[in-house]
Amino acid sequence: MSGPAERKGILNRPLAAPLGLASLDAFVIAGAVALAYWMRFEGEVPARFAATAPWMMGGALAAYLAALAAMRLYSHVWRHAGADVLIKMTAAVAAATAVLGGLDVALPRTGALAGVRIAPLGVIVATGVLVFLGCSALRLLSRTVAYVQARTPAADARRVLIVGAGDAGSLLLRDVDNQPELKWRVVGFLDDDPAKAGRLIRGVRVLGPISALAATVERERVDEVFVAMPGASQDARRVVVDECARIGVRTRVVRLFAGEAETVGVADLSAVTVEDLLGREPVEIDTAGIAGTIAGKRVLVTGAAGSIGSELARQVLALGPSALTLADVDESRLYELYLELRRGGSEAPAMRICDVRDLDKTARVIAETAPDVVFHAAAYKHVPLMEIEPDEAVRANVLGTRNVIRACEQAGVGHFVLISTDKAVDPTSVMGATKAIAELLAFDAAARGRLRVSAVRFGNVLASRGSVVPLFERQLREGGPITVTHPEVTRYFMTIPEAARLVLQAQAINRGGDLFVLEMGEPVPIVDLARKMIALSGAHAEIVFTGLRPAEKLHEVLVHDEGGLAPTGHEKVLRADAPPAPPAGLDAAVDALVDAARAGDADAVRAALAGVAPGYAPERAGE
Repeated sequence: MSGPAERKGILNRPLAAPLGLASLDAFVIAGAVALAYWMRFEGEVPARFAATAPWMMGGALAAYLAALAAMRLYSHVWRHAGADVLIKMTAAVAAATAVLGGLDVALPRTGALAGVRIAPLGVIVATGVLVFLGCSALRLLSRTVAYVQARTPAADARRVLIVGAGDAGSLLLRDVDNQPELKWRVVGFLDDDPAKAGRLIRGVRVLGPISALAATVERERVDEVFVAMPGASQDARRVVVDECARIGVRTRVVRLFAGEAETVGVADLSAVTVEDLLGREPVEIDTAGIAGTIAGKRVLVTGAAGSIGSELARQVLALGPSALTLADVDESRLYELYLELRRGGSEAPAMRICDVRDLDKTARVIAETAPDVVFHAAAYKHVPLMEIEPDEAVRANVLGTRNVIRACEQAGVGHFVLISTDKAVDPTSVMGATKAIAELLAFDAAARGRLRVSAVRFGNVLASRGSVVPLFERQLREGGPITVTHPEVTRYFMTIPEAARLVLQAQAINRGGDLFVLEMGEPVPIVDLARKMIALSGAHAEIVFTGLRPAEKLHEVLVHDEGGLAPTGHEKVLRADAPPAPPAGLDAAVDALVDAARAGDADAVRAALAGVAPGYAPERAGE
């Protein structure tokens, strides 16, 4: 079978070379001059004009070739030629014709040519018209060849359906047509605009409304769907993506803002992401209100190299702090984040290697940087791993939080914000229990009154390191299988940028001692997510159920059964009616827990957790 280069045909090869095209132009110009004489004199050129015809021929060749070169018409890729080329061609031919006419009138003539024009004006004008038509036809030839190739694709071409017949869809089709080597054949459009039904766009018909997707895919034997709806809402795109997943057709999405539709092409297509599947609309926040709590302030982020910490740092920097301290123990990721934040020219970001488990170092860093606001995102979050290493979970999540709080109180920090998790509610895991105790420590500090405290609790964040979505994506790249713990397991999901924005929103409306819960939408069945990702990727992979991991729940909750949520004025941020109440003797109980962790006694750690963490019941794992 011939390759893409061979299928372009012999006509494209000379057109690709400037010298070859100039030679063809010269042939067209010479023919135009001869035809113009024949038309003007109906085939019988008078002797006096026949004698000067070679002069006209030479002048026309020089003038038109020079004008075409001056307009850079030998630098274009002609299979992509458009209206701009036609305008340049018009200008070049008009200029050359005007020069020829001017010379015909102005050049002195003596001897036998005295009083005789070199060429009749009609011949010059006709030559210009014929040169324009002939040279334009040459340049349209490559586009014609490309169009024919696009409409007669290779036998193994994939049949593509474009959803969205607006500007984005039209330009996407044009780019597909211009790249026959991709071996795609667009069989039609779907669009909900009734005025477009049955119409042709670049020779391809609008086959019906988007609701006809399933029937159209079956009838037209579609291999792949391109969703070209950059201006549509997230919900509208999710409906299309969900339908594509239901019928099991590979799908790609154009990712552009509506105002950028003029740039749409094949390069803007990308695989469907889990954000497309969840269909969460971008979060609107009170930017002015948030900026008032950050702009001109000194801010410190612990765990800055992590998924949430790094995004918090990015968004904090955009609000104009006077200083932004990035604290973490992961030197490589910390340095990468620092370089990223400094690229914009801001002098605010600074790095500190700081292990929150080390009270002296933590206190020194906070005292030296004197932050007004501290976002405490440093924590261990991996549930199964913390079951294996419960002492590390206690040292990082409990001791680390207490160290940061104490350092903040000593340094006179204005506001401490704890990043918490839904796994702290009725915990069945060591990780969840340690985060529940971290919440108690925060609200204990709030009760002491030396530190303004808030805690923000939310569920899983998409694409964070170690989460299920990157795992599924890797398994799909490797050809499967996709591993799911249990057929009924569900989780709440939120994007990392969304979570960070809402954390900033929550801290801005904190009254002191508030526990905020982010609105996470409906819980997502993980097996449904896996099935959709398989269908939309076009991969052939099976789902294997591996069983719930140690201490894992079937379903997470965001508040205790006895607790409620109150509105805050922001629809995505809720305030818990009853934040966890620190018990008497909390410090002594935490001391005993930390001592057990330092001794490496896993059984003692679990026993101590049960005495401190509210609702900790590992026996309920799997519920």
